[in-house]
Amino acid sequence: MQPSILHGIRVVDLGRYLAAPYCSQLLADMGAEVIRVERPGGEVDRQRGPYTKEGQSLLFVTLNRNKKAVTLNLRSDEGYALLTQLVGKSDVLLHNLPAASAASLRVRYEDFAAHNPRLVYLSISGFGGKGPYADYPALDAVIQGMSGAMTICGTETSGPTLSHVPYVDFGTALYGALSIVSALYHRNATGRGQSIDLALYSTALSFIGGYAIMADYVRNGAVRRHMGNDLIYGVGGCFPTKDGFAEINCLTGDMWERMCALMQRPALLQDARFATGAGRYQHRHVINPIVQQWAAGLTTAQVVQALLDIGIPSGPVQTVDQLPDDPQVQALEMFPTVDQPGAGLIPVAGAAMKFSDTPLRIARPAPAVGEHNDEIYSHILGLTAPDIARLRRDRVI
Repeated sequence: MQPSILHGIRVVDLGRYLAAPYCSQLLADMGAEVIRVERPGGEVDRQRGPYTKEGQSLLFVTLNRNKKAVTLNLRSDEGYALLTQLVGKSDVLLHNLPAASAASLRVRYEDFAAHNPRLVYLSISGFGGKGPYADYPALDAVIQGMSGAMTICGTETSGPTLSHVPYVDFGTALYGALSIVSALYHRNATGRGQSIDLALYSTALSFIGGYAIMADYVRNGAVRRHMGNDLIYGVGGCFPTKDGFAEINCLTGDMWERMCALMQRPALLQDARFATGAGRYQHRHVINPIVQQWAAGLTTAQVVQALLDIGIPSGPVQTVDQLPDDPQVQALEMFPTVDQPGAGLIPVAGAAMKFSDTPLRIARPAPAVGEHNDEIYSHILGLTAPDIARLRRDRVI
């Protein structure tokens, strides 16, 4: 069996809640040894719902598999000294502490760089390390609102609409994992680590910029508002059928010709209003009712298959309870289970990255509080059993 991609890389994880834990979990899935450091007794994100009937946080389980866990009181001198030793023997340190907390706990890049110049250091915060908002707290929903995304979603009736899949957190986690792997690659060439500053706000704004939303405003004066389920410069959206809903994405002129033939509406091709993508977008209030009338006479399966048969992307709008039976979900192995002690089998996120030679693996469930204290402190830092016992008595670990 090939070694995992990040085999031999050690990560000290001070992350909490979503963005940082998901980032470090990706690294762990790629084979890194990820050591989650918590205060004695555990961190508050172990208590965030939803919960199992036994009272365990399902969110914690799904974000912390493949990791090891130690406890450490970073506000004690001895605890901080142990952290410094552990970071000195590690490749990566990541956290999502506010700047003031990072300074108070002495876990800034400059606190470790001289001791370990090869360290790759990732800081995740709401607004980054500079600028007038740098000290403000923020969570995914706040950033969705500030980025303009919420006013693009929803309708005039609903008003600004929140995505309940926290894409800003998960997008930042992906940026974080990419940044760390890139910095490790750079370190292999230069021998030097570096500091990485990631902001939730930057993530959201990069998506706004990448989707040409800002360019459309600056160059064309277009302020996208309350797009609902409409597409940008395309025909489609979410349409009701006889037994549910179908998502239809007709983006190009060729697709539009095929769709008009499918709906038996050839006259639409002669209408000058619909001759271009911009025209079809501008007159979507005319086109969408026609598509809706066609879809309403068919089942969801019939709509989707008919469109797929002529090369137009379409799919059923599914509820969460339908996903386990979706044959493509099964083929992609996207909801494997972990056997979580005290809770039983729990579905978690499968590996989205499919490597041919070094597949990502789930080796262990989410760790218990301080589960790996003895292993980490003895094998890595060389402490004896009496040393560890004393640290427990003194509440250092």
